[in-house]
Amino acid sequence: MAMKIGIFQSEGQAIEAVQALEQEGFTKTEIKVLAKDREHSRRVEEETNVHAEEVNELVDAREAAGDESALGLGIVPPAGLAGGIYAGGMMNNYGTPYGNGLALFATDVLSDHDGIERALSSLGLEDDSASACRSAIVDGDLVVAADVGNSQSDGGPDLTRSGAAEAALRRSGAQRIL
Repeated sequence: MAMKIGIFQSEGQAIEAVQALEQEGFTKTEIKVLAKDREHSRRVEEETNVHAEEVNELVDAREAAGDESALGLGIVPPAGLAGGIYAGGMMNNYGTPYGNGLALFATDVLSDHDGIERALSSLGLEDDSASACRSAIVDGDLVVAADVGNSQSDGGPDLTRSGAAEAALRRSGAQRIL
């Protein structure tokens, strides 16, 4: 499966891209929207009825399925305690103690570049595209991808599905097209 991918800085541009792709004949199942998290995808989903994949959720799902390399775990002392080992309780924002011992926290999902790229590859993105998309998503951009099948231009004007997808993505303000 070949994908034509556009990277967008705003939700409005991503919405325009989805609508433009639909006008070119792409179905909702042939369009993928990728975002950092629910905050970045909510409006796109609401206005287009196209499901957006949140990368944080993808990496979490891979980790839950047994791919421990998808998410790094580390022991982190509570904020404000430098040096030594913290073995006492922790306090919430209201000054009430809870828990005790060392705290185990998940490191930031988006700092795990390999896990993100594997998650994107599992969606059908090729390695080079997955790497570029990972960088864009970490920066808060949105990715809109269209499954163009195996369309290839014959050297003349590109009237294939790939050409139609690229034109739709360009009209919608893609900052980069892969």
